[in-house]
Amino acid sequence: CGKTTSQPVLGSTCSLDYSDLDTRPAPLQRETMNLWVFECPHCGYVSHNIETELELSPDFLKTDEYLTCDNMEFKSELSKKFYRQYLIGNEKKDYETAFFALLHCTWACDDAEDELAVKIRKMALKPLPKIDMNKDLMLIKADLLRRDCQFDELIRQFSDVSLSDELYDKIIKFQLELARKKDVTCYTVGDVLNE
Repeated sequence: CGKTTSQPVLGSTCSLDYSDLDTRPAPLQRETMNLWVFECPHCGYVSHNIETELELSPDFLKTDEYLTCDNMEFKSELSKKFYRQYLIGNEKKDYETAFFALLHCTWACDDAEDELAVKIRKMALKPLPKIDMNKDLMLIKADLLRRDCQFDELIRQFSDVSLSDELYDKIIKFQLELARKKDVTCYTVGDVLNE
């Protein structure tokens, strides 16, 4: 909107433990999530960098879809910000931004003990076919499938996958074992290494 606003920025952080299997960082880095997305208090534009131009009609920010987060009643403001970032990314057909905004929204929902995390995980799987997959995204996809109770689909897609990386292959094997047990619990890379 061209107006100015003061926003906090992250100088540095560290992580003292293992990330979750969906790459969610461990504390202390996890506690910086509120600095990963910013919202303009004047127009409601949400982005990881609100200095970048919207590239959409400003009218989109006034739609019911945007203002109500598709009528979802999130328990945290951070979840709403990430969801709005997803809506902007999806509208722009920037599927990578849309995907990561949904992924981060699930993490914010998890922190707020918000049951919408399950619905958002399912939504996060939709933009993945439109993104160039790399090893990290493969790991995230496996975890999303498992935590969304898509056990058979996880087993079907990943049984013969080799990512040519010892740790990544161990994580996939671990995910497959969890899927066979129908386990939807959150696990960390440390759980894989200590198995």
